[in-house]
Order: sequence, then C-alpha cells, then structure tokens
Amino acid sequence: MKNKIPVAKHLSDNEYILLMTVYANHNSSMGIEKRKKYTLSDIVKVERNIEEKCLNVHYKNGDWWHYSTNGTWY
Repeated sequence: MKNKIPVAKHLSDNEYILLMTVYANHNSSMGIEKRKKYTLSDIVKVERNIEEKCLNVHYKNGDWWHYSTNGTWY
C-alpha cells in the first residue's frame, strides 16, 4: 500500500487498513472541537500490541488509544 502516513509506514497493509478504519470511526464520534486534537497529523506513534490484538495509537497531546481488531477503540 502506498502513501501511508509516516508514523505508520512500518505497519502491514492489513494493519494500516485497521488503523484508518478505526481512526475514521473514532474521529467521527467526536465533536468538531475535539477532532482538532485528533487529526492524522497529530498521531506521533503507532505500536503493534499483539497480546491485546490492537494497535496502540499515540497522539501529540499525550493521549493514546487501543484501536482494536474488532473495530472499537478504548
């Protein structure tokens, strides 16, 4: 897959699709003001979490979320 965001270039194509899908759902669940803190460019690190079957997605503001293979975030 081409054109991955820089902090996610290490992800497999399936992991990247998971990131983008859950990110889109997570982002659409927020109000407009809150979305400003959680743009794609605010993601500073994405880690695989094999044990919990999710991606740990870290944002500039220090918050981070588990983006789960079942499409949820927590």
